[in-house]
Amino acid sequence: MNTAVVDSLMALPTAIQIAAILVVSIIAAKVINELGSVAIQRAGRFGSHEYDRLLIEEIHVPLYVSVFLAGVYLSVQLIPDFVVQFYIESAAVTIIIVVWTSAVIRLGTRLIGATNDRPAGRNITPIFKNLFTFFVILGSFFLLLSVWTIDITPLLASAGIIGIILGIAARDSLGNFFGGLSLYLDKTYKIGDMIQLGTGERGTVLDMSIRSTTILTRDNIAVTIPNAEMNSTQIINESAPVRRRRVRLDVGVAYGSDLETVKEALLAAAAAEETIVLDAPSPAVRFREFADSAIVAQLQVHIEHPSLRGRTRHRLIERIDQQFRENDIKIPFPQRELSFYESENTVRVDHVDPVQVPDDGVDQVPDDGVDQVPDDGVDQVPDDGVSQPGGSPDRTETRNR
Repeated sequence: MNTAVVDSLMALPTAIQIAAILVVSIIAAKVINELGSVAIQRAGRFGSHEYDRLLIEEIHVPLYVSVFLAGVYLSVQLIPDFVVQFYIESAAVTIIIVVWTSAVIRLGTRLIGATNDRPAGRNITPIFKNLFTFFVILGSFFLLLSVWTIDITPLLASAGIIGIILGIAARDSLGNFFGGLSLYLDKTYKIGDMIQLGTGERGTVLDMSIRSTTILTRDNIAVTIPNAEMNSTQIINESAPVRRRRVRLDVGVAYGSDLETVKEALLAAAAAEETIVLDAPSPAVRFREFADSAIVAQLQVHIEHPSLRGRTRHRLIERIDQQFRENDIKIPFPQRELSFYESENTVRVDHVDPVQVPDDGVDQVPDDGVDQVPDDGVDQVPDDGVSQPGGSPDRTETRNR
């Protein structure tokens, strides 16, 4: 029967054959479009599996276009010695490839996003979306070259040399790429996590790409860090495995304080901040050490998110200061005691009267060019065993005596 139908169609004129094929292709495309719309509505109404709904949404339009263009492709082949037959056929196939490439990319990214949003699923990060898009576009590019009969053998032959050149020229980019890939496979962090780097930066992960990771600090500054550096430095993920975080606050109390009163005051300070401090696990107080000037007490509380750490410490310090004032608990400061001991050693200071030189405006030693102290080799100052300071005042003191 099928052979008879085909033979009857072939017996018709070419124009009628072309028109019949186009009409059938349009009707089939419309049917596919309507069926796809109905399937999407039913999937949303009856709560079908999320992956099924995404699949139906993305492929019904490419199917509609492909069926219609397939009719165009077959119709062109029926025209004998058609000059632009090759170009029309290649254009139809090109449109089909482009439409399906776009649909596959959208479907893949949506599936990856849906998997990433599921708590029980694996955390698929945005880098896989970029990788998936890259390889799909690369494969479509080679298909288009084949459709237009462009020889790709030279490209494949030189791929090795090009790969070596690109590897040398883009080694930093490749390092960032593989560094990011290892971070994602190790599940080091994900978007929305609060992380702290070994270099001191602390913030929330905003974006993760093939090349770098962007974090937003508490000062609302976006810091972009290459993935190679992220892979080689220490990373503290404050949001993993859970976002609940413990805050520890040390405070010193004076020796002699009632430790039970101190404990009650600290717990009362934590209870006063019920909007930030969690009830479970409940706040706790631990006494850590006997310091030089105080007994160190530590208040331990839990908060919902690591970003609340600074605000929690601020409010707790205010509450603790208030509670300590109400309960007369002293916070000491470092002190040092200096002790002086009496000694039997004494120091004797002899008092020497200064030389009296009359100040009458007349120089007592005439400056007549003749030295008043003859230099006859005899020391005018007797050496009685007492060392006299050198200089002219000693000679004046000797003369006066």
